[in-house]
Amino acid sequence: MSMAKNLDVVTIGSIIKETIVYPDKQIGPVIGSPAAYSSLVMAAQGCKVGIVTYYGYDMENMISELDALDRTGFIPFAYTTTNNLVYRQDGTKYVEYTRKTPDIRFEDISDQYLEADFFKICPMNYEVELDLIEQLDAMGKTVFVDLGGYGGATSEIRHSVETEYGKMVINTICKNCSIVKASEEDLASIIPGKTAEQAAQYLRDAGARIVVVTLGGKGVLYKIGDGAISYRKPYQAVSEAPDGSLNFTGAGDSFGAGFMASYCHSRDVDKAVINGNATASIVIQRPGGCYFKRMPDKQSVEERISSLH
Repeated sequence: MSMAKNLDVVTIGSIIKETIVYPDKQIGPVIGSPAAYSSLVMAAQGCKVGIVTYYGYDMENMISELDALDRTGFIPFAYTTTNNLVYRQDGTKYVEYTRKTPDIRFEDISDQYLEADFFKICPMNYEVELDLIEQLDAMGKTVFVDLGGYGGATSEIRHSVETEYGKMVINTICKNCSIVKASEEDLASIIPGKTAEQAAQYLRDAGARIVVVTLGGKGVLYKIGDGAISYRKPYQAVSEAPDGSLNFTGAGDSFGAGFMASYCHSRDVDKAVINGNATASIVIQRPGGCYFKRMPDKQSVEERISSLH
């Protein structure tokens, strides 16, 4: 499927073939990754989305889930990045990789994709090269970077800013993007020993223009430039699953995508945070994984927002 002209957002990061391992059950393999979740959520809300990723023959029976996206940016490879997403008893998680595709370079972005104004960078495990971020920023693009794949929750080895490499990565990102997003869990490994507020200030001091931090059940905080930190509470989610449970797989990615779906049209951070919160609250209500039908459309999100304001 190709609609590369006039894209709203280009997502960059590896799609993955993922097995989700809970303490009491296992799901998969299924299609996953921040790039896949983000792209489908934005598409469900009416954005024209392209994605730059490697994929292999082993995804052919799943790839139709991404039919809502422009696939001009798909790079064929012998296999797809493959992993196990393992949840511990306390709800925290870690990732085990069994196969990894090559890193994604600036040269992998097609000329048509470079016509877009908004780019969402959401790697799994450092696979989107820092030079790509620098070049997009130098072109004047609005670049949103999710730190989950740069030392946060999806990274196999979590390099913190207390290491030379980890500090270089975070400093380079903060100096060369428009929006930095991380979860509180991400920041616990990237900037250890700091509160979410202190970590947000660290990112700002490193050069980040806009910092957004998701706080799980406590909502979201954000900081624009040297302004004060602002907070937004989460929306209440009511499970649609038969057992009444909430489904947190993809929650953070759904927030980031809901944020971007709003921001690429409004350029209003507060509206984007509200849209992200409402989007995530609907996604976690719904059972299933990275499926287009799970992702809320724009009308559903607007109804959630209007019902609680």
